[in-house]
Amino acid sequence: MREGKPDPAIAVFLIALFVASAVPLINGADGEEPVTQLSNGFTATHLADAPGRFEPVLYSHNGVFAFGFLRVGSASLDLAVVHLPSSFPLWRATPDRVADWSRPATLSFDSRLVLTVPRVGELWSTLNVVGDTVALLNSSDLVIRLFNGRGTPWRSFENPSDTLVLGQNFTMSSPPLISKNRRFSLRFAKTYMALYMEFYGGSKRPMYWQYTAREAQPENATQPPVYGRLDSRGFFGFYLLGGDQSVDMLAFDTFVRNLTGAFRRMTLDDDGNLRAYYWTEGSKAWTSDYKAISGPCELPTSCGAYGLCVPGGAPRCQCLINSTAPIAPQCRAEESTDLCGGGGGQLFDVVRRNRVSLAYKEQLPFETYKTAAECEQSCAASCSCWGAVYNGGSGYCYLVDFPVETVVYEADDRKVGYFKIRKARQHSAAGRGMSPGVTAAVVVASLVLASLAVAGAYVGWQRWLRQRRAGGVGMEQELTPGHYRDLKSMDSPNNSFK
Repeated sequence: MREGKPDPAIAVFLIALFVASAVPLINGADGEEPVTQLSNGFTATHLADAPGRFEPVLYSHNGVFAFGFLRVGSASLDLAVVHLPSSFPLWRATPDRVADWSRPATLSFDSRLVLTVPRVGELWSTLNVVGDTVALLNSSDLVIRLFNGRGTPWRSFENPSDTLVLGQNFTMSSPPLISKNRRFSLRFAKTYMALYMEFYGGSKRPMYWQYTAREAQPENATQPPVYGRLDSRGFFGFYLLGGDQSVDMLAFDTFVRNLTGAFRRMTLDDDGNLRAYYWTEGSKAWTSDYKAISGPCELPTSCGAYGLCVPGGAPRCQCLINSTAPIAPQCRAEESTDLCGGGGGQLFDVVRRNRVSLAYKEQLPFETYKTAAECEQSCAASCSCWGAVYNGGSGYCYLVDFPVETVVYEADDRKVGYFKIRKARQHSAAGRGMSPGVTAAVVVASLVLASLAVAGAYVGWQRWLRQRRAGGVGMEQELTPGHYRDLKSMDSPNNSFK
């Protein structure tokens, strides 16, 4: 199975780079050797009108990898280490603030790498690092080094983005792999690694897949934690930290074929699946070699929020709320806040469905009840609970304390689901909760009445002026109560003539 075709725009750009050995340099001339080291004082500027999607500033000695400015999507700017034959970014800086590709940006090195944008400021840097040079190793590891081999205070292998490559250790102290869409993460614990959904900016993190090293001993407090590493022989190995004692391995499809000479990567893709790929000399696309989750309906968001995945030879999606409604682009918008906010009143409607389950229910907390009604009530009483799935055969009640994503159809009437759906926000008039139609009618009526009042005051004023000119009222005389009311109406702060 071949996946991950190169981006044509990047491929054309990279081919042009190497034609006739005219590889451009930063602050250099055509025909010179590619830059393989950056020193203190280095500066490169991203041009707002750059034609390609990748602007390399640093190359590995083997010419397979480059580091530079990368355009992400249609208009965002990032820094990346790119596998040149495929144009795939193996590592990205991923600034907290999004930079605009159409604006100039500067990458500099003065003891640390810094990306800045004029009038915006610093977007990303290698924090708390002091180094002398920057190099891109033949393994694709971007490193900051000290002179005379005195150490490597920073390296991209210790700060992964969404991908692991050959020889890169992944430990429980490593930053997690985060998918490009920021919705999923891969994390290591003492004896296992697991996949998680990311909600509310990472404050809610339900697990949906777990793999435990078989020979690890979680009950042994003295045993070192486990770490993982991708191996060129076609597997992901688990080892005890502090050495190379193997405790398990995840074998890929090519493990039994003894495929050598391939460059391998393991990536957390945007659908939430963890996959391994390899690239050989002469390849035109990455070949998929392993996936943690085999079936589409087993992925946590395959049909989107409030989607229902129906397994089969060709799995299909329906809407949980209305099975006849079209699924495209999705059944409901993704939720970004819980149901605990708001002031009074029920914030949600309820949908109940039979024959539903969750592909990852074994990873969820559960309680035991005799009836589905008891299971439902345990969720209904909690504003942090979005739904519950009950198995009448076992009595297990799985509580969904995060926004509802894809559920799975199962032909078993004993499996029932209870799901909360946030109500649409109602706009109120004068804080009384009026519907939009009533609000509009009230506004129109108020304007009409105000206009009539102003017109009446104006008529009264004109009548008073005529009487004064006829001698009915002198300037020195006191006004009558009626006159006073007319004048006061003209002085009112609500008068439209004021």
